[in-house]
Amino acid sequence: MSAIRSRPATGDHPVSPWTRRFVWVFLAAFLIAGVFGIEAWPLTGWRLFADARTARQASFEAFTVDAAGRERPIPFAGLPVRFRGNVQVLKGYQDLSRSRQAEVCSAWADAVRARGVDVREVRIYRVEVDVSKRLGKRAAPPQRTLRWTCEDGTVTAAPAGPAAPAGPAGGPSQGGPGG
Repeated sequence: MSAIRSRPATGDHPVSPWTRRFVWVFLAAFLIAGVFGIEAWPLTGWRLFADARTARQASFEAFTVDAAGRERPIPFAGLPVRFRGNVQVLKGYQDLSRSRQAEVCSAWADAVRARGVDVREVRIYRVEVDVSKRLGKRAAPPQRTLRWTCEDGTVTAAPAGPAAPAGPAGGPSQGGPGG
């Protein structure tokens, strides 16, 4: 009787030890990232899909105002790359000092002016959307509340008042969820 030679079922060559170690290390890192909520590409804590979202979602939007009083959303996507972190800046805007808030508003206004647009002031609104409310087959309009006005290097916090439905300028949220 001849001895039967053993071969891996997947091919002619056995898997090298360094490949096995790499796979075990990667799987361990993947598991640790999931358990501890670490967000480090390509590993993920699955936060985007695991966080519960409520029916009421809040965000912030920033607008410029021209001499005629017309509001326009700040076109962050069309501004230089250094302005693309607007979501994080808007979410943390209330925690900034007044002088830092004024610097941020001035930077946004200057960037929009560089595109040839008249900017007299910057307004920041808190926008709340209740996705459970409907008007027929459409979503109910979001509620916008003016929070800050920036003009001539000064920032003025708006008095608390009733929220107003977002008008035509409301558009898509500039500040993302969780404001």
